[in-house]
Amino acid sequence: MGNREMMNLSKNEKLVLWGLVAYPDLNDIELAELLEMHYSTLCTVRKRLQDGDFYRTIRIPVLQKMGAEMLAVIYTVFNPAISVQERAKITTRAIEISEELFYSVGETHKGFSVSMASKYGDICRINDTRIETFAKAGLLDQKHPTEAIFPFSISHIPRFFDYAPLLAKALDIGDREIPVTGLPGTTSDVKLSETEKSVLLGMVEQPEMNEKELAGSLGLSRHTFSKARTRLESEGLLIKKRIPNLMNLGFKVLAISHIKFNPRKPFDEKLLSTGILQNPGTILLAARKFEAITLSVFTEYEDYREEHTHDLQFLKENDYLLDMPNTAKYMIPSMVVMKDMVFGPMVRKTLGL
Repeated sequence: MGNREMMNLSKNEKLVLWGLVAYPDLNDIELAELLEMHYSTLCTVRKRLQDGDFYRTIRIPVLQKMGAEMLAVIYTVFNPAISVQERAKITTRAIEISEELFYSVGETHKGFSVSMASKYGDICRINDTRIETFAKAGLLDQKHPTEAIFPFSISHIPRFFDYAPLLAKALDIGDREIPVTGLPGTTSDVKLSETEKSVLLGMVEQPEMNEKELAGSLGLSRHTFSKARTRLESEGLLIKKRIPNLMNLGFKVLAISHIKFNPRKPFDEKLLSTGILQNPGTILLAARKFEAITLSVFTEYEDYREEHTHDLQFLKENDYLLDMPNTAKYMIPSMVVMKDMVFGPMVRKTLGL
């Protein structure tokens, strides 16, 4: 593994961290049984990991079941004369306030963001504001931002900020099942009561609160809260995930790659089944017939180079590529995260709260 931060974790700490990320819906008793560990040991280790800020819990709303129609990724090359810190101040005031945008990252002369939107016009509005803001500030390096749009109804999103495979490899977990959840491929129009909307928003905005605390903060009885929560979870409207702290664990490289497929050989189930583009480091894969976006994390640059070369070679040899993928590498210690998995504003907008 060759990484000091992860090497400094004990065997139990590595196993518990992976288990928390891989199985976020299990309670401590269930997870201890799965990991074949004493319950008291797991609780002690978990507290150390929490205190060390090695992970956090989030809840992702499955907004395509509530009116959202697409996922969008937009990436930009900037004028390197303006620092990423100064750029972050400018974009935070004008762009990051957009409700649709939930994840936004910048580093040296590049940046990207990920959004969910109910209609394409919302993405166009964000991009127009982005171009206008960047142009006025002298940020654009003679190229407009590039967007990749993935309508939920015609796209595959088999990985959606899934970190279990990454940690399994980096922490040398061994021969265990590696679960991933992705995002569901179906869309619908679920109707929620006002109470259910309030509970959904509360669970998204306060994912670390327990049921008693959250019910109290919303002014609801435990019974009313529990009934609404049961419906939300049983109908798959929320996905609980745990996100490892990449900086604290010593990961070095994040890479985003935009792939255009050969019109004569588009992305299909056959390519999806090969596992190509779904390396252990791949935390996000969104694809439709003629393009895909991957977001991957690596311990070292050499790991990135090896996996990127492997995928590229397969795609070229099997005639899947229209042209060379557009790939940008981010050094995680130098990254500025302007918006980090913030879904509350989009929930409010989608549900009319």
